[in-house]
Amino acid sequence: MDQNTPTIAAELRAEQVDQISDNLSKLDRLASLDASADADSSSSSSLPQGLQWMVKKSKELFNELERKQLVVVLPTIRQLMERVNEKNGLDYQEFDKFAQLLGRLVALKEGKNKLPVVRYLPCISDLPPSELNGPAPPEWLAMFVHSDVPSVCIEDHNACCNICLDDFEEPALAVEFQADGGDDGTQASPKPLRQLICGHVLHEDCLPMFQNDDYDDYDETFECPVCRAEIWTSPDQQTYDDYWDSLPPWQKMHENLLNWATELSISELDEALNSTTRGRPVNEMALSIWADQTYKRYVYSRMTDSPEGLVDCLIVGPERAQSVGALVSKGEHEDAIRWLKEFWDFSGLQGAPRLLAVLARHGHPDECHWVVHKFSLLDGVLTTFHFHAELHDCPDCRPASWWPVIRLAWPNASICPNPSMPTLIHLHRPMQLAVDNFVAAVGLRHNILMGLPAEHSVDLEHLRDLMHTEVNSLHERYNSWTSYLSAFFGDLHGRCERELKATG
Repeated sequence: MDQNTPTIAAELRAEQVDQISDNLSKLDRLASLDASADADSSSSSSLPQGLQWMVKKSKELFNELERKQLVVVLPTIRQLMERVNEKNGLDYQEFDKFAQLLGRLVALKEGKNKLPVVRYLPCISDLPPSELNGPAPPEWLAMFVHSDVPSVCIEDHNACCNICLDDFEEPALAVEFQADGGDDGTQASPKPLRQLICGHVLHEDCLPMFQNDDYDDYDETFECPVCRAEIWTSPDQQTYDDYWDSLPPWQKMHENLLNWATELSISELDEALNSTTRGRPVNEMALSIWADQTYKRYVYSRMTDSPEGLVDCLIVGPERAQSVGALVSKGEHEDAIRWLKEFWDFSGLQGAPRLLAVLARHGHPDECHWVVHKFSLLDGVLTTFHFHAELHDCPDCRPASWWPVIRLAWPNASICPNPSMPTLIHLHRPMQLAVDNFVAAVGLRHNILMGLPAEHSVDLEHLRDLMHTEVNSLHERYNSWTSYLSAFFGDLHGRCERELKATG
């Protein structure tokens, strides 16, 4: 290893090294607790917080629906139940759309109830007209056939529906006021009328919220066609954002991992789990699960144990590294900056990292190898660690061109303006390079994250076992999520069918 290449471990006093050892032990304890937690499939507490929130919200809204609205939600419930049982990805967006549909139905029901049914009466000719349609005086009301529906007097030029333009029909006169007996006194307006909050009256069937059962249309504003007063607005539904914003960074990372996992299929998790068994190459999904969990625990340890509570290392995974490298090579620095610091900002981490530990894929025609780039931002040192003897023949394996993007990403940080020449360090080859190269590179990056020398010895079999534990834990959680959601939607489906059957 180049003796001029600085490492965090070389700068630590003995007691600081002891502190690192304590942190490693704490992370191991956290890992064992996290991996052994047996989620109760009968409880919503086994779900990610986003799905818990959706389930709770859906339960509350479903209980407020009218029977006739159950016909609208039943097909969606069936689709979601089938989706869950297939274990082909639990798309949170689909579940959230279901909760939004329930919210619109409940808001629609409440909105309808706020528009009273009324009966039209012509205005009294010898009284001054009112600005808005108002109640009829008792002596005028008594001239018409009795009705339990409230009556409103409407001036002649307003006595039509401003949507269909049909005139309102006034009710029959009471028997004692009929000149020649007329009808039997039971005539009433053939079309129900609703009075808006502004006072204007329209046919009930002409109002959008009463026309049909396509409830998805009622997320737009409806204004009175006479005075343009706002009658219907998109319901202001609760969102998950307030809860998310309140989380500390390590919990955001945890929830982000779980939310990502809900989009996977069980076959993808099966494949990731199988790849962690000894003698097989660990795939990138298994690495991502293990790396995210490890980084989450590192952030927790740094923010709760260190005096400053600061996180000074950012890990960059293969997919993000590939995207940043491609954008830098094209000169698209703004997009490269966004990709580089997106995870840092998304997790709510403050300040700027002191180190970047980048795991990158380095492809050869016949096989794929992995390298780890260590950027030391304060002194401008870039070191690439690898296990392949011929890697130095490929200049693209060391992303020295990242430096301008790093400085632009954190303009207020103390980042060296004149980085030194990159250093390439060849480490001992794993016994089975094709199988363990990836695992060895992950262990190397973990050493950098924990402040240890990059070449610190790593037990690859033990590391593989840790990955297996992490992936298996997520695999079991996924099964518990599907079990709970299957029971949840099954219960809603059964309630819908019982209610609809009871009403014929």
